[in-house]
Amino acid sequence: MTILRATSLTLLSIGCLTGCEPGADTTAYVGAEIFDGTGAPLLLDGVVLVDGARIEAVGPADSVPIPRGATIVPLDGKWIIPGLIDGHVHVERWTLRPLLAYGITSVRDVGGIIDSAFQLREETVLGTSLGPRIYTAGSMIDGAPATWPTAIEVVTPTEGRQAIDGLVLRDASLAKLYARVDRPLMEAIIDEATSLRLPVGAHLGLVDAVTAAGLGLSAIEHLTGILEASSQEPVRFIRAHEADFFAGWNLTQASWHTVDSASLQRTADSLRGHDVALVPTLTLHEAWSRLADSNFLAGLDLSALPSGIIEAWNVPDLIRRARITPDDFSAFQRSRPYQDRFVRMYHRSGGRIVAGTDMPNQLIPPGASLHDELGYLVRAGLLPRDALLAATGAAAHVLGADSIGVLRPGAVADFVILDANPLADIRNSRRIHRVVFRGRLHDPADLRSGP
Repeated sequence: MTILRATSLTLLSIGCLTGCEPGADTTAYVGAEIFDGTGAPLLLDGVVLVDGARIEAVGPADSVPIPRGATIVPLDGKWIIPGLIDGHVHVERWTLRPLLAYGITSVRDVGGIIDSAFQLREETVLGTSLGPRIYTAGSMIDGAPATWPTAIEVVTPTEGRQAIDGLVLRDASLAKLYARVDRPLMEAIIDEATSLRLPVGAHLGLVDAVTAAGLGLSAIEHLTGILEASSQEPVRFIRAHEADFFAGWNLTQASWHTVDSASLQRTADSLRGHDVALVPTLTLHEAWSRLADSNFLAGLDLSALPSGIIEAWNVPDLIRRARITPDDFSAFQRSRPYQDRFVRMYHRSGGRIVAGTDMPNQLIPPGASLHDELGYLVRAGLLPRDALLAATGAAAHVLGADSIGVLRPGAVADFVILDANPLADIRNSRRIHRVVFRGRLHDPADLRSGP
């Protein structure tokens, strides 16, 4: 048996001298309090037993036998949570190590440059690049004219079905629809995806959230489609989306405070009835409402970002391109609490909330922004345990991935060791002592400073 001092990473050999003991590839993380991502109560004085890259056992210290020859990592005074999942990203190569450094061991990549997304996934699987597990949509599917040049543009329902078939052939984990997909396109796309068991998320524009959920949508991104489903003037929003992406986005961002709570509650109840997941990306909404606020930028954790990335940010140009006025910012800020209120409504109605960030957009740094999102979810009314579930078990459920986001036998050995209790204060999710990924122990400082 070997004892690995987690604080100094010093190995003290007390056995396993021949290399042939039954526990030679086993590591026991002993003494921590464990949040397992399933909704179960916190486990005190627990053990996580890891065999290679998989979890062999999780339980109280007095009920989990440790094989002779195993390595023991004492974790008294520490907390263990599952590896975190960022449920809404646009992954790029430079983001991989910063994500891991902040304990994000899996990501739900909702679309970018299709070949790049699948290439990065292959590299991380093969180990030629160190980065989180990538569950990718490849590229977004959009109507014509497509909002972004990297999207797959479809005009007819047949083209929509063909786009899904192409993603399935490349083993995509999900499909992501974008704002110019109308109802006929959406109906065909979701029907094809459902027949092939491919979950579909959407940034809605031309279809309201309740209608989309009724068609079988798996997840709603950014709270889109909520106002269209709740307002007595939905056509106003639809026409803005038809005219221009930023026109539609800015109008909805500015209008949350104009819709009454009863209408929002009816929408929340309807969506809950369809069991659609909500990926609110409150981090994005907060950043958008404060683009002109220098104090917001000053408060961001940018410590893991390459200097060239920060230098490339051009917020004034973004404000100009999006045509945001001072009056718009006032309306955005007035509407922000109403977005939080809807998240709280949906959570209390029993709806599934998934933590996501929209990184690496400007002012949304990879890794750190997911911890911001946890804080915003708590501010919106979730308990810390529920916010953590949104970034662990709930996010895994939306991906249909039962071996990530949880700590149980057979799950992958991805977890985060913390210096303080995140259930007492969600800000403690940032106090990362070590990250265990694919069964290997990593120092966050090394992940930040590496290539």
